[in-house]
Amino acid sequence: MGVAYTINCKQCSYNQNVSLGIGFNYLDLKSILEWYQQEEGRQQILKYMNEEDTSFECYDGLYVCQQCGYLLNRTFLHITSKDYSYTNNFECPCCHMQMPKKPLLDEIEENFLKCPDCKDEELEIQAYLDWD
Repeated sequence: MGVAYTINCKQCSYNQNVSLGIGFNYLDLKSILEWYQQEEGRQQILKYMNEEDTSFECYDGLYVCQQCGYLLNRTFLHITSKDYSYTNNFECPCCHMQMPKKPLLDEIEENFLKCPDCKDEELEIQAYLDWD
């Protein structure tokens, strides 16, 4: 199950809604292929979805740029077979640095995220919806 959060800064106007977690369409690679948008990942799903020894991890997460603090809500996908491994990756839309390999998931409320706009204030994080 996933959770939707609203993220706000008290000092400036920064506001973002993010969805984290998994839903029913994340349970097998065939289902993921129906909605997954990144072309490289789609090719990897097609290549390995019928392999018996393939495992995967897929969820919506929050990537935090280590350079500028930009918050990017995207799908994490990691596919592993006996002799191969693929992990999607993202570039920060703001500073163009490589985002971390793995995003935050359910530990978002325990992390003290700084506002990516004003860089001063700790963000308020409030869950507002369970989704699947």
